[in-house]
Amino acid sequence: MTLSRQETRPITAAPARPRPRRLLAAALLLVILCALLLTSVLVGSRPVSSSALMELWNGRPDPDLVILLRDVRIPRTFAAVLVGVALAWAGALMQGMTRNPLADPGLLGVSSGAAFAVTIALSWLGVRSAMGVATASVIGAAIMTVLVLSLGLRSGASDSRLILAGVAFSMTVSGVQSGITLLNPRALDAMRGWSAGSLATPDTDVVSAVLPLIGVAAALALLLARPLNALALGEDAARGLGSHPLRTRAGVACATALLVGAATAIAGPIAFAGLIIPHLVRPFTGPDTARVLIASAFAGPALLLTADVLARVSLWPGEIPVGIVTAAIGAPVLLMLIRRRR
Repeated sequence: MTLSRQETRPITAAPARPRPRRLLAAALLLVILCALLLTSVLVGSRPVSSSALMELWNGRPDPDLVILLRDVRIPRTFAAVLVGVALAWAGALMQGMTRNPLADPGLLGVSSGAAFAVTIALSWLGVRSAMGVATASVIGAAIMTVLVLSLGLRSGASDSRLILAGVAFSMTVSGVQSGITLLNPRALDAMRGWSAGSLATPDTDVVSAVLPLIGVAAALALLLARPLNALALGEDAARGLGSHPLRTRAGVACATALLVGAATAIAGPIAFAGLIIPHLVRPFTGPDTARVLIASAFAGPALLLTADVLARVSLWPGEIPVGIVTAAIGAPVLLMLIRRRR
């Protein structure tokens, strides 16, 4: 008995081709992000006209415009991009690890822990350096991450227990933080806007200090993408695939603490950004963690830039903290997710 040439041909997997829908969504997201970057540079208490941009392009800039763009608008836009990426990736990692679609750094109290540590460092310890603020923020985020996960991920714990643990810790540290700032007027003045989540005047020294932390956390997050995919199948299946659930959770906790600590050091506690972004991109990326992270790297800045622009124009020529805008956007999304789970 002889086999035909077709029967003896080796079986190879067909090359995976990106779906047109996925490519179209990626192109649209990139266009939206570029438009928002330009809008963030142009919109504010002093709008920048197209003619002023043309003069700047032709080498005849207005000195005041150069100072505005160099010292205010561009640093603020860059800070919004960093915070958006950090919070979106932190949310994607926490949702992937806990297998809970409601997991969010703000909802689980990680952002509140970072803000509380910064308050202690500024008001009691006299920390004033950018590296000191960044270190305090990361330490606070790490401690809160360990506390919440150790209580919420115990054997036999339900999904709601993780959320309840995060809310309880968040309310506790927020109350103590409010008491400290009220008893210390100097700290209250310094943290009034920052504690609500603000990108109005990002400290460039703090941004420079946390930029390496975000880079390390991003590399760690990409390394954790495959173990998180295995963990999504269950702990037994993950072990069967050669993954170590405990190491994976420890790596996610480290990456989340770095990302949330860095974002909080820049802009204060900003809620719901980490909750919204993964849910927005998953219909186009699927459940694969690496694809979710890559898409979130564009969608996260897009959301923060949108919220920041809305914060500037809502009370023009004044503005409101960007954390209030993200809360107004995220609260309906949270209610929708809770209703869907029911």
